Amino acid sequence: MRRLATVVTALALGAAAGCGGSSHPPVDPERMLDSAAAHPIHGADVEIDARLQVEGLSQLAQPLRLKLEGPYQGSGGSAIPRFDWRLSAEALGFPVGGRLVSTGSNVYLSVYGNDYELGTSAVAAANGRLAELAAAGHPLAANARRWFGRPRYDGEASAGGTDCERVSAPLKGDALVADLAPLAAALGVSEPLGITGRAKGCIGYDDRVMHGLEVDARLAIPPVDQPRLGGATGARLDVDVTASDVNRPQQIAAPHGSFRPITDLLLTLNDLGLHIPIG
Repeated sequence: MRRLATVVTALALGAAAGCGGSSHPPVDPERMLDSAAAHPIHGADVEIDARLQVEGLSQLAQPLRLKLEGPYQGSGGSAIPRFDWRLSAEALGFPVGGRLVSTGSNVYLSVYGNDYELGTSAVAAANGRLAELAAAGHPLAANARRWFGRPRYDGEASAGGTDCERVSAPLKGDALVADLAPLAAALGVSEPLGITGRAKGCIGYDDRVMHGLEVDARLAIPPVDQPRLGGATGARLDVDVTASDVNRPQQIAAPHGSFRPITDLLLTLNDLGLHIPIG
C-alpha cells in the first residue's frame, strides 16, 4: 500500500521549452548548475508529465502515462511533502482522472468517483523512516545537480513563465541510483539498478532557480530482482517538470468527505492483472 503512494509520490520531476524574450550573456553551464543547486525550490506550482515503459511484462505492453498539476510544498526531505495535484493518467488502456493530495500526515487519492486514503498510521510510519534517513544524511529530497555529468549550454528558453538558459548532460547513473535507493528498497529491489540517459535543465537568468527539468532514463533491473517484480527486466522513464510561482506560499488542505482504505484500490488493480504487492 505505502509502496504505491511512494511510487506515485516518488513518481518522485521537465521543462516546457520556448524562446527567451530577451538577450543575456551566456553563463558557464557548470556554474549555472552549481547556482541552481544553491537556490532550491521549497514550494511551487508544478506541472509533471511522466511516461513509463516497462520491459518484460506482457500486462504492461503499453506505456503508463501520468500527469500531475498543482501546488507543492517541500518538507526538507525528512517527511512526505505536501501537495494538491490534479491527476490524469493512462494505464492498461484505461484513462484515469482524479486528484492526489498529501497533507504531510495523510495521503488521499480520488479516481473514478471513489475516494481513498493511505491512512495516518501508514504515513506516520513512512515519515518516521524518512526522518531516520535524513538524520543519517540520506534525505528524500533529491539533489538534481548530482544527476548531471559534464554539461553543455543549449541556448535560451522559457519554463514556468521565466526566461532561462538550458543545459544538458549525460545522466550520472551512480548518483541517481543513490537518490532512488529508498524507493528501490520499498519496491523490493535488492541490487543497484543500472541507469543511463540524459538530463536537461532550464535555469532562470535572474533567480538562478531550475524552473524546468527533463530526465530521459533507461533502467535495467538486476536479474536477481526480476522474479519478485513479475519478470520485469527494465524500463524507459521520461519525466518533464516545470515550476512556476517558485518559493511562494502554497495553499494545501485535506479534502472533505469519507475515504476508503487504499488497499481496496490495490485489490481491484490486482484483479485486473496488474500485480501490486500489498502490505
